[in-house]
Amino acid sequence: MKRFKSKVLLVCVLALLLGTAQVGNGAVPLNDNRLRAKTVGNVTNLAFDTTEATIDGPELCMKSRNIWYCYTATCTGAVTVSLCGSSFDTRIAIYNGCSSTPTLNDMVRCNDDFCSRQSEVTFPVTFGNKYLIEVAGFNRNSYGEGIMNITCDGATSSPHNDDWFNALPVGDILNLPFDTTVATFDGPGVCMTTPNIWYCYTSIVPFICDVTVSLCGSEFDTMLAIYDGCETSPTLNNLIECNDDNSCGFQSEITFVAIPGHQYLIEVGGFNANETSGRGKINISSNCNVPPIGLNDECINATPIGNVWNLPFDTSTATQDGPGHCMTSQNIWYRYTAPSTGNVTVSLCGSSFDTKLAIYNGGDCDPAPGKMIECNDDFCGRQSEITFGAIAGNQYLIEVGGWTSTDKGQGVLNVRVEGELPPQLSNDDCHNAKQIGNVTNQLFDTSEATFDGPGHCMTSSNIWYRYTATCTGSVTVSLCGSGYDTKLAVYNGPDCNPSFSDLIECNDDSCGWQSELTFDATAGKQYLIEVGGFGSNTGEGMISISCEGVPPIESDLGDAPDSTNNFNRRMTAYPKGGFSGVRAHYPTVYNDGSGTGPHGPIHFNPLAVAHLGKKITHENEADIGLDQDVLNNIRPTANAPDNDKGDDGVIFPLNMPQCRWTTFDYIVNVINPGTNLWVNVWCDWNRDGDWDDDSNTDSALICTKGIVSEWAVQNQYLFNLPAGLNQLTTPAFLSRHPDGGAKQIWMRVTLSEKPWTGGSDPGSRGNGGSGPQDGYEIGETEDYYFIPDKSFSICEDFNGDGVINLEDLAAFTGEWLENCP
Repeated sequence: MKRFKSKVLLVCVLALLLGTAQVGNGAVPLNDNRLRAKTVGNVTNLAFDTTEATIDGPELCMKSRNIWYCYTATCTGAVTVSLCGSSFDTRIAIYNGCSSTPTLNDMVRCNDDFCSRQSEVTFPVTFGNKYLIEVAGFNRNSYGEGIMNITCDGATSSPHNDDWFNALPVGDILNLPFDTTVATFDGPGVCMTTPNIWYCYTSIVPFICDVTVSLCGSEFDTMLAIYDGCETSPTLNNLIECNDDNSCGFQSEITFVAIPGHQYLIEVGGFNANETSGRGKINISSNCNVPPIGLNDECINATPIGNVWNLPFDTSTATQDGPGHCMTSQNIWYRYTAPSTGNVTVSLCGSSFDTKLAIYNGGDCDPAPGKMIECNDDFCGRQSEITFGAIAGNQYLIEVGGWTSTDKGQGVLNVRVEGELPPQLSNDDCHNAKQIGNVTNQLFDTSEATFDGPGHCMTSSNIWYRYTATCTGSVTVSLCGSGYDTKLAVYNGPDCNPSFSDLIECNDDSCGWQSELTFDATAGKQYLIEVGGFGSNTGEGMISISCEGVPPIESDLGDAPDSTNNFNRRMTAYPKGGFSGVRAHYPTVYNDGSGTGPHGPIHFNPLAVAHLGKKITHENEADIGLDQDVLNNIRPTANAPDNDKGDDGVIFPLNMPQCRWTTFDYIVNVINPGTNLWVNVWCDWNRDGDWDDDSNTDSALICTKGIVSEWAVQNQYLFNLPAGLNQLTTPAFLSRHPDGGAKQIWMRVTLSEKPWTGGSDPGSRGNGGSGPQDGYEIGETEDYYFIPDKSFSICEDFNGDGVINLEDLAAFTGEWLENCP
């Protein structure tokens, strides 16, 4: 009994001593307090350590050990502050100004996970202004060593539609790209308070429509709001709907009812301070309730309309219904909703028979005599027209018939608010420039147009278009085939009153007396197109626009360093990006131009079925070509790997104790369930720059526990995963680390539709972790460079069956009872 008590006492004393030693290790950082924030500018790999830090500050973004920096902007543009490469689960916050205690109103950005479990933010800055940077861990148990990088890009500016009053005019659109990374916040804050951008949608069809606004396919956790009207500041009172997550995961989608001719303000932002901004795409589509011909023969089936131009109708087979206050002939009905307050003109001019027309206040059928606003017989010859005062949002019944029961036939209906131009001239003024994409022979007419604009290319009657480039490449705008002597100009950007420096090109004659020009465009960017005549020439014409560019970026590849690249440059594995060190032989580049393997794993359709983590970024090759991250995954000429910002599938920190069994958790995002998947993991245990080895071929990897393989997780089979985020655990594997050398390790995780069966060039160095010669159809590859936690974990595969469960507890207990006193 005394021996047992002495052992207990010894354990307690040791625990106390160890605890004291741990607390006493190191010093409190000098910038532990906000008042002692360290002054910084742009920095590269600035080392820090929060191990001995304390907690101070507003606790808005984090409630853990934190340190502080005061940054002075070196440019006007966008600043990126990154903690990527740090050894612990970080958080970061940015505040306006360094002189006072930061408040919620001062907070510019807050981020938890960006590059795996580490943080990164990008935000707009003004040269010379100061910004407070708070660095900490995810929770009170997250702290350690890290590095910080700060860069300032003066070429980046806030998007044009950053403010609600500069909302971008749109109609129905397909995959229009956007980026809120350097946007700011404005608006009522009733749906979101994150950086936001704005669009103004106008429903131009003459019917009530279900309009769907979708952010599905965007890279970040979005928020979306729709407001009634674009002319006044949005408020809670005109909010139609606010949406966070929809059927497409963490992205937003709203369907609402749109009135013809009415405008709707669209607000796009992020879910919260952590999921605040990023790249995305917006789709707007309308599903209109177009009634069959003749259905509006009865008042109860009145066709809902807004402002319309030359809407055809036919009363030949109509019957008579209604109160008979104005007519008793065959009649049809429309229910008009006024989009604005003002004088509305309803006209049947141009119809083929002797018409009659009546307007009633309200949308109810069988209106009383007092509801009739006006009845008209002849206005323009034998046809009818009425002008009356309308109130925005109110409904009015329109009755159309003939003078007698024998007067019937085909006609046209026009409804417009005072001062509104018909559609062919609505783009007469630059501020009403018509949204346009790639088109073929779209008709226009400048006969009734006037002149406006800067006069850099023409001073004749002109019309305007606002073109959104559908590719990065050469755009051709052609007026060939038009019926008069034309002139054509294209300007950089969507803004009216462009300067002379914004003029990309002006053309008079290209195909005879007609104009055509070709210019270089960037996908998603907008350009103003001005169409006019050579002198005072006007007339009918046609416009065609086409874009020929590089193929879309759709694939996914890894970002580990690869010395067999398209630049034939040596890359370093350890240290990452070092001038000298261990040469990298990781297979990352899919096609290095040699025609031989090993090939880096390429996933051609990563969003088709499933991918790792919440987000994914696209590239068509690892080291060349366009990349959604802007930077290629690896840049051999700069010896710079690890540039893919979509690696977020693995849950850190990872415990990989020396010569012991371990596992880790990861996330698979299933988009379309029903496909069998395989997961493989490679770890460079011996730090020699490849994933080819095991303890049978390299004595440095020998462990008494069993065979150590750098192919750590071998074809883990996943099936019947539901749609959405699935947190999974790998099978157990043995980890091993060299006694000296690099602490960091390169690890690859590949999710694919087929098992790994030996790579694309078995036997050659760098084959481990390679992909098939014909690539993967789906899935994703993520590469990680990190410092593993080597501390011993009691959670171990003691019985060696590849699974950590209660049977391991039994095996451990049996071994302890047999061998321990």
